[in-house]
Amino acid sequence: MAMVATGSDPHLERAVRAVAELDVVDMAFAASMPSSQTFRLGYMRGHRAGSMDGLETSVGAGLGGKVLALDRPLAVADYARDPGITHQFDQAVAAEGLHAVFALPVRAGNELRGAVYGAVRRPLDLGERFLRSAVRAVRAATRVTAPPPAGVVLGSDEVAELLDILAATRPAVPDADVRDRLDRLTSRLDRPFPEITAHAALSSRELEVLGVVALGCGNAEVARRLLLSVETVKSYLKSAMAKLDSHTRSEAVHRARAAGLLP
Repeated sequence: MAMVATGSDPHLERAVRAVAELDVVDMAFAASMPSSQTFRLGYMRGHRAGSMDGLETSVGAGLGGKVLALDRPLAVADYARDPGITHQFDQAVAAEGLHAVFALPVRAGNELRGAVYGAVRRPLDLGERFLRSAVRAVRAATRVTAPPPAGVVLGSDEVAELLDILAATRPAVPDADVRDRLDRLTSRLDRPFPEITAHAALSSRELEVLGVVALGCGNAEVARRLLLSVETVKSYLKSAMAKLDSHTRSEAVHRARAAGLLP
């Protein structure tokens, strides 16, 4: 294992800060990716020996390498005794006194930037519930603002003005087909966005699902990122679409943004 200098990535820095603040975590650090085939440890918080800073090896090796290869969270209750990972870093991990370790992929939008680790200086079964909370904390810390929706978003005053223009223009249009098209457009514009009242407000999970959909992700990718089943994602999305009176995913995202529920 080569000893190398670490770089700096704001997404990884924020992810490490978020993990370091979790209750049971004694040490937090991250793996950056100098190339698609290698990763490098750095961004140390709570370290004692400094034995792990700058270690580099191949994607697929160790716990973090496996997380990068599979692109999903993983945890071990006792690193040195776990049979499911390679053990290149055992000596360095032992020097820090670490036992339970978890790692999560860190993304900027759709780009995999590396992995963030949390470690505990005693054996501990962290469990799926803890991993979910860690994923949420890291996602909140590294969230990338979704790009604006394609096309133009009109305010209610602008829609009213456009309707007046269409109504005034229609009688002067000689072509019946064009008038029919104007009528269809007018009927679509004349249906206002729903008011998001307290009883119809989206739940936090519905917003979370819709927020990932807004990044252009399909159901399978949403499920993978949120650690949900595809059927559960479909259920949350269907509920959100009903509350937003939407017929498509993109329409639901558009209306959620218009209502100020999504960036």
